[in-house]
Amino acid sequence: MKRLLAVFALVAFARLAHGETLPEVMARIDAAAHGFTGMNAQMKKVSHTAVLDDDTTETGRLQMQRRGKDVRALLDFTAEKDKRIVFFADKTAQIYYPNLQLVQIYDLGAQAKVLDQFILLGFGTSAKELETGYKIEFSGSETIDGKNASRLVLEPKDAATRERLVKAEIWIPEDSGLPVQQKFYQKNGNFTLVKYSSLQPSPSSEKLLQFVPPPGTKTEHPR
Repeated sequence: MKRLLAVFALVAFARLAHGETLPEVMARIDAAAHGFTGMNAQMKKVSHTAVLDDDTTETGRLQMQRRGKDVRALLDFTAEKDKRIVFFADKTAQIYYPNLQLVQIYDLGAQAKVLDQFILLGFGTSAKELETGYKIEFSGSETIDGKNASRLVLEPKDAATRERLVKAEIWIPEDSGLPVQQKFYQKNGNFTLVKYSSLQPSPSSEKLLQFVPPPGTKTEHPR
């Protein structure tokens, strides 16, 4: 009996220490994915360069639209020094530099999946999709901007994906199934940390998310 009570006490302590269990977090992610059509959020992006031990911080806004396999995203980076808009749609990426009146257009081709791995991870992705693509580990809870959030560590199962993404971490707040923070690790030691605030789901709309550069903008098609 004492041994049984000790087991119950250990389980209770684990729940207090970690907040909730992996199945509970995955169920919340699944609920948020159901009917997800898009979101708007302020974002803060920190890019760490390992060889220089240097961090670059940028702020901006993310708009996202998801309709089945059709995913569009617009990132508006507001810093005057490197102001730009990045728009993903239909396996194409556009990067618009207003200070240069220039837009660069990239054909992503098979690399379009990188968008799912780096920006959209956890937004409209079902628990089954995550479990299919990643080994998932529950790593306890942390406080992000005053909110309790469960931290999940995701390791890609696909070898080709691991060439670009060694692992990812997402933080799921207890009052939502959408990430409040993401962290992406690369083989060279670099990582990117993205934090979201003022996140609002977007209602379904017949109007597709678009980006059209202003008249007179120069166009380049880099390889």
